[in-house]
Amino acid sequence: MRPASLFSGVAFRSALLFLLVFAVVLTVAGIAILRTTEGSMTDQLRSSITEDFDLLRDANVTGGETELVKFIKAAVATRSDKQSEFGLFKLSGRRIAGNVTVAPTFRGWGLLPLEPGQTADNRFLGYVEMLDDNMVVAGRSQRFVETESGVILNSLILSGLVICLAALGIGYFLNRGVSQKLAVIDRTLAEVSHGNSEARLPVGRSNDQIDHVSRQINAHLDRLSELLANMRNTIVAIAHDLKSPLHRAYMLLQEAADESAPLAASSKLTRATGELETLGGVLDTVLRISRIGTSNDSSTFTRFSAAVLVQDLAQTFEPVIEAAGQTLRWAAVPESGADVFGDRKMVQQMLVNLIENASRYAGAGAVIELSIRADEGGTIVTVADSGPGIPADKREEVFEPFRRLSESRGTPGSGLGLALVKAVATRHHARVTLGDNHPGLRVTVYFPPLPAGASLGAERAAASSRPPGESTLPQPLREAATNFTAK
Repeated sequence: MRPASLFSGVAFRSALLFLLVFAVVLTVAGIAILRTTEGSMTDQLRSSITEDFDLLRDANVTGGETELVKFIKAAVATRSDKQSEFGLFKLSGRRIAGNVTVAPTFRGWGLLPLEPGQTADNRFLGYVEMLDDNMVVAGRSQRFVETESGVILNSLILSGLVICLAALGIGYFLNRGVSQKLAVIDRTLAEVSHGNSEARLPVGRSNDQIDHVSRQINAHLDRLSELLANMRNTIVAIAHDLKSPLHRAYMLLQEAADESAPLAASSKLTRATGELETLGGVLDTVLRISRIGTSNDSSTFTRFSAAVLVQDLAQTFEPVIEAAGQTLRWAAVPESGADVFGDRKMVQQMLVNLIENASRYAGAGAVIELSIRADEGGTIVTVADSGPGIPADKREEVFEPFRRLSESRGTPGSGLGLALVKAVATRHHARVTLGDNHPGLRVTVYFPPLPAGASLGAERAAASSRPPGESTLPQPLREAATNFTAK
């Protein structure tokens, strides 16, 4: 994969956008600053010229034209910086005194005419007024204003260039860092695609968006690695578990084909059919676990009363468990306060598996307890038994498909019951924990609080209107529970 250009990255484009906005702002602000500065300095020039003119008026009042000529000559002689101009003219335009050689054509404020040898960048701002029958002129050079304006303009341009270069440099190096991190992500994902399921993305200390994305990708890679490992283990376990039933079914079919007695052949065919049905049930369970684990469809999720479901299961399994020489204890629970948001059939199958596992492996005379309660907004369902239990170091392994405590493949069960329980719990964001019941095993399922807006359907109304003792479980499940025999 060809690496992306550093100049096409988000950071660099953001820097360019910043520069565009900055250029517009700097231009507007620069114009405003120049206008304000020039206006302020021009006001200072006007103030200085006004002060000079006040002195000229005083001279005219004191001694008329003679005093004006004397004041102007003295001012021209003492101000040798060539920043001031004075002039005294008759109405005819004849110059009487001063260093202004050309009589202005305006009255009031304006720019004085250029003197011989004077350049356009050194214009004088002047004020012209008639004192008696004489035209009096006083002016000051604008070179200072223009010089200072040029300095400000050059400073703004220089600072703008420095900021632009700095922004481009920062954008380049930021984008370079981002590109390097993206290149690492690309290489890591390439390793994963080539079969290295252990490859993970490095997470820096900056905790930026890419580090956050890297954590998320690592979490997904962990999940993917776990799914791949489970898939490999499942395939191996399926092959191992299906080999014996297939072999038995094959041998029974061979024997039935060679059997001359019709009754004996029919018996062998019936046994072979049973083996094949067992295989079909195992494969169907595997497919159900796979569908539950990979599906994101929540269209069948509704809010329902888990208390009603537990009560129905207890009523359905109680006579069956008693017939097996065991005892089922359960406390009547209120129909409200223990609601769950999910697929009722999935949750029902999960609880059925837990009850059947408890009865199957607890042994004769065992006590099985079934309870439900609301806790901190969630719902907790517990299935406990007084059997031998599960060692603490094996409690996580039993959730894996085809994993059984007994390594003998001749023992009852397929090792998929708790795997299905785990899949349903994960699908409902529930938490399943195995603990010690002293003695026996205690399985606790914690369902999270209801999501906002989850409304209870027609189940509660139907449950409240049904006759006491009548189960809401479907007929196939009631028949399956009746046919279930604890081993």
